[in-house]
Amino acid sequence: MNLNTKGQKLLHHILINPKAKVWRHALLIVAIASVSFNQTYIVFQHGIPVLRDKLYLIALFAALSYLVVVYYNIYVLIPKYLIKKKYTLYGIGVAISVILLLCGQNLIEDITRSYLGEAGMNYLSPVSLINNISSFTTISLCLVGGSITVLLKYWMLENQHVSRLEKMHIQSEVEQLKEQVNPQLLFNILDKTGRLANTEPEESSRMLFKLSQLLRYQLYDCSRGTVLLDAEIRFLGNYLSLEQIYSRQFEYRISSEGEVRRVFIPPLLFIPFVQWCVMQIYKGNQQGVLHLDFKADKKQVEFVCEHDRETIPGEGDLSRIKQRLAFLYKTDYSLALAENSIHLTLKQPES
Repeated sequence: MNLNTKGQKLLHHILINPKAKVWRHALLIVAIASVSFNQTYIVFQHGIPVLRDKLYLIALFAALSYLVVVYYNIYVLIPKYLIKKKYTLYGIGVAISVILLLCGQNLIEDITRSYLGEAGMNYLSPVSLINNISSFTTISLCLVGGSITVLLKYWMLENQHVSRLEKMHIQSEVEQLKEQVNPQLLFNILDKTGRLANTEPEESSRMLFKLSQLLRYQLYDCSRGTVLLDAEIRFLGNYLSLEQIYSRQFEYRISSEGEVRRVFIPPLLFIPFVQWCVMQIYKGNQQGVLHLDFKADKKQVEFVCEHDRETIPGEGDLSRIKQRLAFLYKTDYSLALAENSIHLTLKQPES
């Protein structure tokens, strides 16, 4: 694991993990308290002999005023305006909060100077105006900077939520594919094996063995996020073998080359295309031919499904698998649909 990944996990833990909430707030309070005490000490260090313990009360007031503004920004301004992209209202809210903060601090400063026997500040003088403008700008920038951190937290939570929904959606798609492969075929095979049990026991046993392999792959192997391409090819072979045994309406051939035993892919990625081709063959009244070809290396996987029916999938056909491919591979795939073939290329992620 590189340093960048560790840093991302640490940031995610600090911002998102509920267990770190207390520490987040504690760190914020300590930081504000430190700034407030330092600011109070610098302004009134000449009056320490007179103020004594009252200096801590002044620093406490300064810290509380900062905390009120900061938490008002976090729990009111950001959710109500910034998250909802009401930037003007958010800016106005920040400006008003900072102005009230400065007014309160100037008031307590005047009271303290009066206690020390000093003259109050002339807030219309150039020095006071520049000082207030500088303080206003600094505090506003600090609030906006803190808002970016809160926005990052919202973004990470939203991204986490979207990722969870997408995973649930993909898992749902896989479960639906399992249901499609193929209840009717299961009933047909069981019916035929029952009729062949006495007359052709060897054929019946072969059909049941292939059916058990098919179901085992669906029930267990497909529960993982990825499977070996070689296992997917064997699954397609068992499926087509059972279809062929039952219908005797087509011949098929599966060829593969390259690193099919080393490449991983999402499960049940090719069966929708194969099922569609088998369906087109069944629609005809003559014997059909189906050829599946796989080529795989570290960079990509190529799948070609050729059939002898001059039919192109319609816009609504194969829509679910198209959506799944778009989610899983984004732009790292290509799908070409022709009258006699389906050509799918999948780019492999860099390791």
